[in-house]
Amino acid sequence: MFCSSPVSTRMASLQAVSSRGRRALLVEDNVITRVVVSKLMKDQGIALEEAENGKAAVESVKEGKSYDLILMDREMSVMDGHEATKQLRLLGVKTPIVALSSDSQQCDRDLFLKAGADEFVEKPLTKDKLARILSKYGLQ
Repeated sequence: MFCSSPVSTRMASLQAVSSRGRRALLVEDNVITRVVVSKLMKDQGIALEEAENGKAAVESVKEGKSYDLILMDREMSVMDGHEATKQLRLLGVKTPIVALSSDSQQCDRDLFLKAGADEFVEKPLTKDKLARILSKYGLQ
């Protein structure tokens, strides 16, 4: 295993769902994970936008969108989670960024935290893990 991510090209996809005023951004290239997290967030009454890669997430923020929470995958095409997290912080984003990865190597955790993530959560993202995250960042 290694702690760097391959980069390939894909188009970004943004999708919004209903909310009670709270907004989150899920940066994730896996469709199944996006469907699961979208359902979990909808159940919590949180509007979720989705970005298929880090570049799409950065562009969303550059367009003026703001969020109460960002969930960031590690390995994605176009721009990985480490780089996207760095760029978001360089843009002045203060929003909590929670890194998500099924690869829980210490070096990967360290890279995310060094990039500016607030915490690292191992996938899969369950209802209980999400509830803890939402509670910790005042969204529940």
